[in-house]
Amino acid sequence: MFGIENSKDRLNQLKENFKSLQKDSLNISLAEKTCSDAWHLIDWVYEEKKIEDSSLTKQNFRIFVYNNCNQMKILHDLVNSFKHKKLTSPKVHIKKTITKQGDFSGIFSNDFNISRLEIYYGNQSKISVNELIKTTIGFWEKLI
Repeated sequence: MFGIENSKDRLNQLKENFKSLQKDSLNISLAEKTCSDAWHLIDWVYEEKKIEDSSLTKQNFRIFVYNNCNQMKILHDLVNSFKHKKLTSPKVHIKKTITKQGDFSGIFSNDFNISRLEIYYGNQSKISVNELIKTTIGFWEKLI
């Protein structure tokens, strides 16, 4: 669709959106789109992997993904919360999300006081949306 034919194309689109998000780290609409792209790659990659292995089920593939990239559980909850508001089967139990205005944009490292969207989940864990996306991009690059 519109030039996105396979998971590699989808991953490249995710990377482009992530570059934009790093420049505008507090853009909630862009963060939502980028998180959604990162999450939905699971469906694209699954469809390609099941061609290679006809015994692969969606459930088994998700278990594999969750075991190898815990951040995908966070994306599951975050993206499905955007869509449904209340989750019936959360994976990490997101407690809250906050917008944190910093002195620097998300292009800078976490060593600086960067602007970021933060997700608090589980037992006092937190991650920024930029770190979440960066990690999942790395995971998808290895898998695709």
